[in-house]
Amino acid sequence: MAEGQVPPEGQNLDIDLPPELENGVYANFAVVHHTPHEITIDFCQLGTTPVSPGETPKAKVVSRVHIAPTFAMPLLQAISTNVGKLEDTLRYQSEEGREGGQG
Repeated sequence: MAEGQVPPEGQNLDIDLPPELENGVYANFAVVHHTPHEITIDFCQLGTTPVSPGETPKAKVVSRVHIAPTFAMPLLQAISTNVGKLEDTLRYQSEEGREGGQG
């Protein structure tokens, strides 16, 4: 499969996750930049410690990912779909909690 392509709908894909990547990394900030040939996303950890006046906050890059421009829209769609599902789950849990507290 060429770079930036996703498998056709309904087709299975075996994903190999090396043990050293299983834990992943935490990021609470991202910087996105591009060239005509690739999009780069720097995932960062932005410190939660308050900074002094005049001091510039620091962000540490924990992972840099390069993607093909043709993969940007499928990635955005996948993120949007998953965030929507998460919001639905949280809304359902919140409604269940309110109903359980009544009576």
